[in-house]
Amino acid sequence: MLGAAIACGCTATAGAQSTGGAQIPHVIPPTAGGTGYGPAGSRTVVVAPTALVGDVVRIRGRMPGAGHRRIVLQRFDGRRTHDWRNIGRSRVHSSGRFVVGWRTDRSGRIALRVVISPRAGAAAAPARLVARRAQAAPVARINIYRPARATFFGPGLYGHKTYCGQPLTPDLLGVAHRTLACGTPVALLYRGRELVVPVVDRGPFNAGYDWDLTQGTADLLGFTASGAIGFVRIKKATS
Repeated sequence: MLGAAIACGCTATAGAQSTGGAQIPHVIPPTAGGTGYGPAGSRTVVVAPTALVGDVVRIRGRMPGAGHRRIVLQRFDGRRTHDWRNIGRSRVHSSGRFVVGWRTDRSGRIALRVVISPRAGAAAAPARLVARRAQAAPVARINIYRPARATFFGPGLYGHKTYCGQPLTPDLLGVAHRTLACGTPVALLYRGRELVVPVVDRGPFNAGYDWDLTQGTADLLGFTASGAIGFVRIKKATS
């Protein structure tokens, strides 16, 4: 599940003519700094904040004292502490740094970690020790979106009500989709900017497009023409 909408900066820039002259705030993209455990400057793992399904992402980090050791990239696939799946392998450089790649195959908020592989032929460490070492490994998180094509709408339609009953205004945040229920939250990605908005209308009605952004949504994302975006449908929390 992805997080809430990204906050906007205070400085706005003039919008392009195709946005109806609306000002476009600069949407601050998320950042993913290194996370670690132990003394400062010890183990770290870093990954880009966003990617699309099918992209190859590079996970980088440091493992001081682990030069030439084999490592395993793991993805968390469940709710239990041991639900980590191996998705990539590499080796630590003599400097203690590493890079391991993963071709993304799912969308959502993904947790990743890198652990050291057991030495071949070495005596097996006690299960509790192995689990404790793995749990201590730093975790990086990345938002992975599904690719789609989108347009935006608004000018000429203001004052009308959307399919979901809201008055359409230049500031209304939302998206139109052909089948998703009204109010379904959807996370959008465009050129590194992320935003979470609800479904407010039906559409788009142009063949070859999957989403129709309201003018307000397009302005916040800096989306000024039809084109490619990323999306993730967010599951509502259940009590």
